[in-house]
Amino acid sequence: MTPEAQIIPLWPRWTASIGLMRHRKIQVRTRCRRCDVLMRADLSDLAGRYGANMCLIDRQERCRMVGCDGAAFYLATPRYGGPWHILLADPRLMKGLDLGAASGSAAALRILT
Repeated sequence: MTPEAQIIPLWPRWTASIGLMRHRKIQVRTRCRRCDVLMRADLSDLAGRYGANMCLIDRQERCRMVGCDGAAFYLATPRYGGPWHILLADPRLMKGLDLGAASGSAAALRILT
């Protein structure tokens, strides 16, 4: 393999769009980079704001915690009790994440690459 070749991550089909995630009842959370808080994300609300065809991979939103001005990224799991997948593929967005200090129910984080 040449040094300039890019490795393209393959994502599970259920990550393709908000509409598909909502149809399959995928659990989605946000995690703030600054305050590390986990919040539930409502897929119906996200579909209303961005459209059902939008993909959450590499998307961020402002943290909803009062007094925090951090950026939150998305995590998802296809089943209860399953590992949480960080929906980030861009290495620049992954930079600086402290994945060892996961809080609460997202202790089992997994990066799909």
